[in-house]
Amino acid sequence: MKKYTDIRDAIFEELYDIALKDKKVVILSADNGASIFKRFEENMPSQFFNVGIAEQNAMSVAAGLAFTGRHVFVVGIANFVTLRCFEQIKIDIASMEMPVTILASGTGYFYGEDGPTHHMTNNLAIMRTIPGLTLWSPSSFSMASHMIHQAYEKQGPSCIWFDRGPFSPLCEEIEGDFSEGAHLVRQGKDVLIISTGIMVGEALKVAEDLEKDGVDAGVLDIYRVKPLNKKILLEIFEKTEKIVTIEEHSLTGGLGSTICEFLSESGLLKPIKMFGIPDSVRYEIGNREYLRSLDGIDASHIVEEIKNWLKM
Repeated sequence: MKKYTDIRDAIFEELYDIALKDKKVVILSADNGASIFKRFEENMPSQFFNVGIAEQNAMSVAAGLAFTGRHVFVVGIANFVTLRCFEQIKIDIASMEMPVTILASGTGYFYGEDGPTHHMTNNLAIMRTIPGLTLWSPSSFSMASHMIHQAYEKQGPSCIWFDRGPFSPLCEEIEGDFSEGAHLVRQGKDVLIISTGIMVGEALKVAEDLEKDGVDAGVLDIYRVKPLNKKILLEIFEKTEKIVTIEEHSLTGGLGSTICEFLSESGLLKPIKMFGIPDSVRYEIGNREYLRSLDGIDASHIVEEIKNWLKM
């Protein structure tokens, strides 16, 4: 794999190489901008189409193309290519098990300065209810580039959530073939911190800060949030005393809820503390770090809360 410094490059450069080799790969853009799209248009005009700000239509078009033997990748702003066209994804794509991959750009508070219309804070809660839909959330460039190939090789529907720009430097060393769905990126005996996507960097920062206060925290990256690799999780959780989940997502139905469901299903009784976005609309305008601080999901706040919790 190539070395990347931007998440979108890791996604689109690999997709470009795949599409050059396979004429059955088609990319639909919901008016989503990226400089590499010019190369798609120039070098494979019959495989790239900008359908405009019409995400619902894009999903139905993708399903139709998939029926003719194409593998379709639909690119757009995360909440618009998921929430806006939930019914089309559910009926046209997932229920028919079509090879369509949704590339959803801008997770959580990425578009924080655009207000709640652009917040993607309940994607997992909603999308994991669709049967057969595989959900990925990368935390490193290597992981993002591998996921495109996994989605390409997969015959059914899938969705990859990602941002633009760099990942946390703490995630640079996360390597592997990323076929297992979860990866223990840091060992620890006192508490296990679970996260996904862009928040894995925050989880690693929390673990480093806790270490300064004598707390040995492990970090588990669940990069395939559906389906969960229940075998790996069971092996890890059986050796874990306490669990913390960190997510830039609603606490209702998110990663924490997913882990609680798994613990209940597995008959494991583990103390768990969840950090996420409360059940309210965030009307304040600001960057991601500012909005995280308002919700108490910034590293400094989480560290203090965990230390107090562990003393109980």
